[in-house]
Parts: sequence; structure tokens; C-alpha cells
Amino acid sequence: MSTLPEWLPLIPWQGYVEMRKKKRAVMTERAMELRIADLAKLKAEGEDIGAVLDQSTANGWTDVYPLKERRATPRQSPAFDNSRLGKHGQATANAALDWLEGK
Repeated sequence: MSTLPEWLPLIPWQGYVEMRKKKRAVMTERAMELRIADLAKLKAEGEDIGAVLDQSTANGWTDVYPLKERRATPRQSPAFDNSRLGKHGQATANAALDWLEGK
């Protein structure tokens, strides 16, 4: 890939590539194409690509993921069912989620 897509922010991309080199996880040309395709999907989902790349760089991740604050919390997840926790367990779980959400 000789040119990067115009929507790909150069500084976060360079930082991500440099981090991978330091981890000895240098990307091949094909790996770059695949990673950019992953970023294009995240962009289509409304993610801030610069922030996604910075998140991976800061955490030393060789892959890219949606921003942590945009991921579903257990309350938003249909698979989360705290009814098995009992009355006190539910209160504790809800208080912890409130704290995590900054309420």
C-alpha cells in the first residue's frame, strides 16, 4: 500500500506503527491493508480513528478495538442478568456500575 486513505490521521497511524515496531510486531504490507480495512469498519461505525489508534498505542495493543467508553456496559448488554445475584448483590452490582459510569 503506497498511499494511506485520506481519512486516516497520519500522526496516530505513525505512532501505532512505531509502537508495533518496538514490540517486534512489524506489519507486512498485507497486514497494513488488513488493519486499514479494520479501521475503515470502525470508521463506518462512527469511531474516531485517531482515538482508536491512540488507544491501541497507549495500551500496547497490536490490534484495534472500539473505544472503551463506547463499548456496551453490562447494563446495556442483553446477556447481563443480575437477577441471580439476590437483593444485596443486585444493589452492589448497580452501585458499582453507577460508580464506573461516574454517576
